[in-house]
Amino acid sequence: MGPRDDACGRGEAQAGPVHGWDPLIGSHAVAATLAVVLGALQLARRRFGDRLHRWNGRAWVGLTLYVAVTSFWIRDLRPGSFSWIHILSVITIVSIVAALIAIRRGDRVTHAVSMTSTYAGMIGALIGVVAVPTRLVPRSFQADWTGMTLLTAVLAGAALGGVGLLSFAARRLRRARVRR
Repeated sequence: MGPRDDACGRGEAQAGPVHGWDPLIGSHAVAATLAVVLGALQLARRRFGDRLHRWNGRAWVGLTLYVAVTSFWIRDLRPGSFSWIHILSVITIVSIVAALIAIRRGDRVTHAVSMTSTYAGMIGALIGVVAVPTRLVPRSFQADWTGMTLLTAVLAGAALGGVGLLSFAARRLRRARVRR
């Protein structure tokens, strides 16, 4: 890293908190934030296998796969090369595929272990992203604490609202079936 490189190794450093937040990294971060919230809600629920669980799970799987796949185009830890985080991305993809195959075969235990392990890996990656002060997320919080906190709260609220909407729709559908 040269004297004019920023913490991500991207050439001359620019002023402002949005430096480094290109559309790929921004969408990756949004999807990861939503996946963390949806995953926590999924694990906190008492009922598994119902319609809400399946819809929330599908959204979580889609977001998590998006995060894993897009990570292959983000190479800021070692500019131009893959890093240890990309191993986690491969493990995530394999684990989700294994979990989906397991539930299709009726193996709920393997499904639950694979999905829970994938979520734990996601939390580990989150800790890795926010714990290193030179990474983009901590630098953005340092530059604009209020704006980044508000953005995080809005994303978490959107995820919670989406789950609430799904829950409401599932209850309405259940009531409509009972009336028939």
